[in-house]
Amino acid sequence: MFDTQTYEALLRPIGQMLEGLRIDSFAVRRDRNGFAIRDKTRNRAQLTPRERAFLADLHLGHAPGLDKEDALRLAEGVLEWHVTEGDVERMEREGREKRRGGEQAPDSHSVSQMLRVIGAILDQKRGRMSCVSKDDQFITLEYQLPDGHMSSERYDIATLYDFWVRMYKKRIPGGAVAPLNA
Repeated sequence: MFDTQTYEALLRPIGQMLEGLRIDSFAVRRDRNGFAIRDKTRNRAQLTPRERAFLADLHLGHAPGLDKEDALRLAEGVLEWHVTEGDVERMEREGREKRRGGEQAPDSHSVSQMLRVIGAILDQKRGRMSCVSKDDQFITLEYQLPDGHMSSERYDIATLYDFWVRMYKKRIPGGAVAPLNA
């Protein structure tokens, strides 16, 4: 799936998951089997029940339940987990079910839509994602170009909103717009 799907399609379900966990500051790294996601929420004292339930569910398909290593990372203020191809497919199906029948426009400032835009930018550049991170009002994209060179770009939320509007207009009849260029 990862080789045939666009980053736009891969990153949106990850954004939906982050929204569900109310995570606004994060880093998503591409690895061999999927994505490693790090919650960069500051001053986290403990897992919320929602986070604990999500991570327990995620661990069922991967490894033993929450363990001592998770507790130590949490105590250091770091919560990190791995999402596989199957996880992304499941999250996409669940997101599609939630969207089914809803005629309202998506929230352009949501994490899922911001990651969707970042994915579209990456697809347009034909790059291979290394890392996408969000802190405050900025998203940083690190990727490898087709010629092998590494590149890094930083986008503010207002710029991503402008890109999102262009993408949205392209999907409606008669809404042809210019490509997403920074």
